[in-house]
Amino acid sequence: MSEALEPIAELLPASWRLEERPSELDSRFDAVVELVGPNETKVPFAAEVKRSGAVPTSLLISALREMNRASGLPVLYLSDYIGPVLRDALTSEGFSFADATGWVRLTSAEPLVLLTGQGAARSPRAPRTSAITRLNGIAASRIIRALATADLPVGVRGLANLAGVSPGSVSKLLNTLASESIIDRDKNGGVVAVRRRALLRRWAADYSFATANSSVGHFIAPRGLDRTLVRLADQDDVAITGSAAARRLLPESVTSVVPMRLLAIYAARPAELVSALGLIDADPTTANVVIAKPLDPEILTPPDEDDLATAPLPLVMADLLTLAGRSDAEAEQLMDTFLAADEEREE
Repeated sequence: MSEALEPIAELLPASWRLEERPSELDSRFDAVVELVGPNETKVPFAAEVKRSGAVPTSLLISALREMNRASGLPVLYLSDYIGPVLRDALTSEGFSFADATGWVRLTSAEPLVLLTGQGAARSPRAPRTSAITRLNGIAASRIIRALATADLPVGVRGLANLAGVSPGSVSKLLNTLASESIIDRDKNGGVVAVRRRALLRRWAADYSFATANSSVGHFIAPRGLDRTLVRLADQDDVAITGSAAARRLLPESVTSVVPMRLLAIYAARPAELVSALGLIDADPTTANVVIAKPLDPEILTPPDEDDLATAPLPLVMADLLTLAGRSDAEAEQLMDTFLAADEEREE
């Protein structure tokens, strides 16, 4: 608890101090933390301390509500790390929080207090765990793609089979996602809830189309993108992503929020594809075509029908979040279309 309280103490004015004492009001929370002002004015909080990922977010929020009701005190949640999903949930409930990396939001109405601090962008690697902290490899990509579309609940081995990776890789990644409240797990380690929008955003924090893939080149299609797409359909070992893929994936009744300005393509042999399509080398700022050799060749698996392949939906969303232009707006549209039902169930 002391490590999580340190960032609060550092943010306090010199005339204020922080005190903690064991709970004497209710055994259902861990301690009482008090802000003590210059006139010995005390602002008490019922403090709850939990290791990140130890309790599913929905259960934690319910427990904190009960703490607030039972104690009559504002709640202060303390942890080693509090990820963006849980920070948003705590803020919406009006709970204060702090973690050992520096994230702080502590509020009081009487007297009026507002302390905020910014901590780590992602959960730090715990010294005695093997959690994956960077989500930019092939195994992480396959697990995230499977997790984003899997029927829940799903166990470690079941997810490993879906993703085509080892159970060990799944366990390591799930530890990271649980610590950041992106997933909830049951007592056996199975996944019972996935906050899919947060999952994709967390992936995009480490992954990007331009850096995770190889042989990335920028070009101009002299005859326009529509004609290039028609010619692309005759090529082997390619898949579209980005704006072109989004237009295929959206329902026919839905129009893309922005015009297509950039055609993003995965290709097994980028140089051959450039020649076949008659593309011209260009600067990234002026290009309207970008081609990459994919990090994971699996996405180039030919489609069931004799047609141009589209990258998997979760990968298309992640690519849109990291491609140039207004691709992030298209990513939001795809997420609103395909993830809204899941998010309503989570609420």
